[in-house]
Amino acid sequence: MIDARRSRRLDAARRRDADRLEASLGSLPEAVRRPALVILIGLPGSGKSHFARQLVKRYPAAILDSDALRSVLYESPLHTDQENARLFPAIRVLARRLLERRVPVVLDATNLKESHRQPSYHLAREAGARLVIVRLRAPFAVMRERLAKRDAARDPLDRSTADLRVLERMRRDYQRPRRPYLVVDTSQDSRHDLDKIVALLQS
Repeated sequence: MIDARRSRRLDAARRRDADRLEASLGSLPEAVRRPALVILIGLPGSGKSHFARQLVKRYPAAILDSDALRSVLYESPLHTDQENARLFPAIRVLARRLLERRVPVVLDATNLKESHRQPSYHLAREAGARLVIVRLRAPFAVMRERLAKRDAARDPLDRSTADLRVLERMRRDYQRPRRPYLVVDTSQDSRHDLDKIVALLQS
């Protein structure tokens, strides 16, 4: 009985967090016949958020940017495990809501470990959504340079608070997905890759 009550309280807290996250999104794209869940994978500075913005210009979707959403729940984010344990379950609750309304979703987070991606795989299957996994990468020196420039001149569209220390801490965490995935090198011209992904989503 105690565990059941605790589980209900936890579910209620996650729904309240998801309400706050959804309120921060603003207007949402229109529903489609079969929505997609696009999972982006990449270290800080790999170009995920820029790629996500370019993608939704051509395939309208709700971007669930973990950095922006983290700032909704935490005024001064620290990227700790405790923060993640609250943030990502709420993001999944929100993603499920959107997919059930047939709104496409782009999940913009590092998603480096397969154990972190598994819940999203299950979510896509349960929602009947098309699953597309995209790994964004760049040479490590390029990612370091991007983060240094980000700290020096903040782009208002860039909500990330990850810095060089976070990059160094995460650089060895990447695990190859066990599902088919696409790779985009953001240090190169990625327009052809974007064309292919948009064609896949629209097919």
